[in-house]
Amino acid sequence: MVKCLDNRYHRGTFIHTRPNYMTDTITIYKQIYPIQCPKLAELGYRALINIRPDNESETQPASENIAQAALEAGLAYIYLPFDDERLSLKTIEQFAQHYHTLPKPILLFCGTGARAKLLYQSALMQDLL
Repeated sequence: MVKCLDNRYHRGTFIHTRPNYMTDTITIYKQIYPIQCPKLAELGYRALINIRPDNESETQPASENIAQAALEAGLAYIYLPFDDERLSLKTIEQFAQHYHTLPKPILLFCGTGARAKLLYQSALMQDLL
């Protein structure tokens, strides 16, 4: 089982946060930062799915920066952006396909974790997971 991600790095400071565990294979979380990727790998995560569109806020890291940090940490990385108003069946199916093919455990994240939870629950409701 994956250990808790205890700290989030933001603006030069570590802030204590807790992820929302869904199962032993997936964790729902809020925005991560490239500097966290080595710690995520150390904690046992093997893949990241980023569903937050770039440029939602001025302080969020670009998906390409997270992808590079994930690669350097040995983590698989998928960028599958959507906003609350555009969750389609196609996006849900794409997520489910990634879920089935990526190494586990997976960290699924967005800005606050709310969209990630919605996507996961939608895939469950469609009987895709």
